[in-house]
Amino acid sequence: MHINYTLTTNEYQEAVYYHYKSGKRPLVISVFLGLATFFILVGTDFNNTREVITNILTVFFAISFYLLFVRMLTAYQARKVYEKSPMLSTEVTLEISKKGIQYKQNQKKHLLRWDAIPKWKQNDKYYLLYTNTYQFNVIPKRVLSQEQMKELEKYLERYL
Repeated sequence: MHINYTLTTNEYQEAVYYHYKSGKRPLVISVFLGLATFFILVGTDFNNTREVITNILTVFFAISFYLLFVRMLTAYQARKVYEKSPMLSTEVTLEISKKGIQYKQNQKKHLLRWDAIPKWKQNDKYYLLYTNTYQFNVIPKRVLSQEQMKELEKYLERYL
């Protein structure tokens, strides 16, 4: 099976968001939320309405700022990685077989064996093939036909 595609900046950023969304980041946010709530409850004099409202607004804005900051930082980092990596921004040809996935870019070939991919995941737009905990290859579903998706998933289920 052969697949040709060029990954866009937007697609790479969306794939990075998906990676973090399904990772440990929601747990970190939940812990942060829990700690903030705990400190509000412990440090608030509930007889003083003004203090209660001030503490609630402070926590709300702290959490909002944290979420916005993390989102902006993730987008910035993903864009910088995409711009610095010629592997991400040039056309890729994949040849998928029993041996693994052979990447062809700029007249260079690299075979990614199935045993070098510890896990994979997918959403409605992408397949993410992990080479370690934080590094992954993105295959956009927009370049695949239904038959190619089924064939790729058979390979992934068989060898991973």
